[in-house]
Amino acid sequence: MQQTASSLAEFYTDPASTYAACPQEHRSGGSMPVKMIRVEQSEFSHTQAPRTDVVVGVVLRSETTLRWDMGDGWTTERELRVGDLHLLPADTEASYECRALHVPLFIGFPAASTAAILDDHRVSDLSSFDALTSAVIFRDETIRRTAMQMWAESARTGGTSDLLMDGLTQVLIARLLDKAGTLRRPQPILPLSPAEITRIDTLVEHRLAERLTVEDLARALDMPRWIFADAFKVTTGDTPHAYVTGKRLDKACELLRLGDMPLAEIAYATGFASQSHMTDTFRRILGTTPGKWRREVRQ
Repeated sequence: MQQTASSLAEFYTDPASTYAACPQEHRSGGSMPVKMIRVEQSEFSHTQAPRTDVVVGVVLRSETTLRWDMGDGWTTERELRVGDLHLLPADTEASYECRALHVPLFIGFPAASTAAILDDHRVSDLSSFDALTSAVIFRDETIRRTAMQMWAESARTGGTSDLLMDGLTQVLIARLLDKAGTLRRPQPILPLSPAEITRIDTLVEHRLAERLTVEDLARALDMPRWIFADAFKVTTGDTPHAYVTGKRLDKACELLRLGDMPLAEIAYATGFASQSHMTDTFRRILGTTPGKWRREVRQ
């Protein structure tokens, strides 16, 4: 096995590499940073050193067949089409045979940074991409368009360019995971702990008069919105929205029972959008209006 390269870009510019003489353009962008190569390859047969980045390849032009070996044996020759995609896993030696002109665009993500993103979103690890590696060639228009948008955006400098690149990077990684089946595969849903429920209760109590979104609640536990929503439903039996609405209703009932605060002020104090919104919620859940409820509990 050859010595591991830090990136595919490093390998392509190594004077000892077969690819070094190929016409190529290199770009980078984002905070990782992502490294991109557009290269015109003619006939070659070569073994590519292992790299420490995960690489997405997009076929821009091809007048040839290609076969490769990533440790599982040589594939049969495959005629490539514009828009075909493949994924090169990190730390993997790959051998290729190309018979004529082939123009790919490669986008390399540092493996450590990519793994950190997956960990932040609790999506397994780099093995999540396994279904797209080895002998698999696949097509996905969203992935192709995102890759091409990243290439175009990388030509810009300064301003919001890096911010846009970071957003596109996450879109591309998420779509690759989706394509690999990771995001659609049933995942075990772990209930929230009593301490986490207490933190949510405290947040809702302190911000009851404000607008509260699922994102606000998820952020309090440093969790992605969709994971939090599932875990919350498993733990409480309610959706986050229904839970917060119930808390608003409880507080409104308390104020109605204990004082003579005007209905509009109660609605404002408990986070309803308006008095009519509070009234609609009372009718839907309690089957009555706030005014009738107040009169009945005081009889």
